[in-house]
Amino acid sequence: MSHSVNCVQFLRMLMRFGVMAALVLLLAACRADTLAPAPTAQVATASEVVGTVPANAIVTLLPASGAPPMPAEPALMDQLSKQFIPPVLLARVGQPVAFHNGEDLPHNVTVIRRISGTEMFNTSTERGQTFTYTFDRAGQYDVRCDIHEGMEAILIVAHGPVTTIAEDDGRFVLHNVPFGSYRLSLTYAGQTVEQPLEVSGARTEVNAR
Repeated sequence: MSHSVNCVQFLRMLMRFGVMAALVLLLAACRADTLAPAPTAQVATASEVVGTVPANAIVTLLPASGAPPMPAEPALMDQLSKQFIPPVLLARVGQPVAFHNGEDLPHNVTVIRRISGTEMFNTSTERGQTFTYTFDRAGQYDVRCDIHEGMEAILIVAHGPVTTIAEDDGRFVLHNVPFGSYRLSLTYAGQTVEQPLEVSGARTEVNAR
């Protein structure tokens, strides 16, 4: 009889111990969750700059004062497999542009300023030859080879590296622009105009129609 009572008492002790252990573990877990540091929120430092400007304008963001550093090397447009490479090249105003013939064929480089239709130059480039030209005005330029039909490219000359071309409806977007003060430079219809722009928040809207 006493043996049975002892077994029952022992089982009850185990049950109490099990409940107590579970409570201890639960309290410890809750305390750990309470003391754990909250995850650090990501602080935005860049914005998407979007808006509407004159159709097909060259849109450039410049520092609030001064000019961005000029690249040390010329911008390069090569001629390979009867193609201009790259087919679209961005260069800076005042930066030399090197037109190189990298294949075993003679080529020709003709560059015409869009809108006005002014021919900037027309020159031959023999095998391995490089012709270098410095553009002193922002704008879009059509590049072609008169020898090989369909061999064409586009050259965009801008005042800074943060540049895009507006769509036919005037809309544009520039991604990941750091917060700060800028000058918005627009080149269209043969002119370049500027206006101040403050970039902040996830999205910065521009209306410069």
